[in-house]
Amino acid sequence: MRPDVYFHVGAGRAASRWLQEQVFPRFRGVRYIPRTRFRKSAGIIARGGDLPVLVSRQLGYHEFTPSVAWFARAAPAARPILVLRRHDGWLRSVYLREIKELRYVPFQCFIDFERDAGVRPQSSALFRERIRVLEEHFEHRPLVLFFDRLVANPQGFVRAIADYVGASYDEREIAFRPVNRSYGDRQYRFLREVGRLRPLTRRQPSEHPARRWLRVRSRRLAWHLGVGLGRVAPEWILSPEPLLTDEQLERARAFYEADWEACLEYAREHNPSPRIAG
Repeated sequence: MRPDVYFHVGAGRAASRWLQEQVFPRFRGVRYIPRTRFRKSAGIIARGGDLPVLVSRQLGYHEFTPSVAWFARAAPAARPILVLRRHDGWLRSVYLREIKELRYVPFQCFIDFERDAGVRPQSSALFRERIRVLEEHFEHRPLVLFFDRLVANPQGFVRAIADYVGASYDEREIAFRPVNRSYGDRQYRFLREVGRLRPLTRRQPSEHPARRWLRVRSRRLAWHLGVGLGRVAPEWILSPEPLLTDEQLERARAFYEADWEACLEYAREHNPSPRIAG
């Protein structure tokens, strides 16, 4: 018997790791397939079972459509779950992550709202397009939830997902705290100085898995060393230039305002009940 399938399509900087590590493993009454077993999920689903299946995978903008298409071939009746974060806060978090990983360019070169010549394409933050891709590939419309609700009421946010997938859980087993804690301004400024030595460039759509593994592990080692050094680095070697300005964040919010409103409207119209409309 083919089980009911739920597909959490995680986005970076929108609580994906917290859900994958602190929440979904605590769910009872569903079979959870973590991100590390995503490529084996098709076979697991095909073998069937009595319990609903919950699959979670964090997808960047390059891999979003091909990974969704691959999973949809195995489970076209899956019910997608998408968590979105407002564009200004999301881009701020993504940009600081790049600095943390020693990939630095000024924010106006990170995403260019005028000529679209930045490291990150403007289209990478078009969230309504991600909803369209999910609609196109699955028989069921996605459940669209919002990061700000998680921040305001994490317990209610978890209950909404659990009710949707038909899971139970013990709230005392869940750590309601961030998995990725932000560093202090001084540490980011130090990492920015280190990152200037190897500026960020626009990534290619594909990368050999072994090369990506080596790149990610080496950068993580470097940023952990940088965080420690950033605590003791003398102030005179750190640029006083702000990492981001309020004007830049406001520009990001205004640029994507129509896209954000379209996502909110989609949730109001299509989420299964007002209680989980976002």
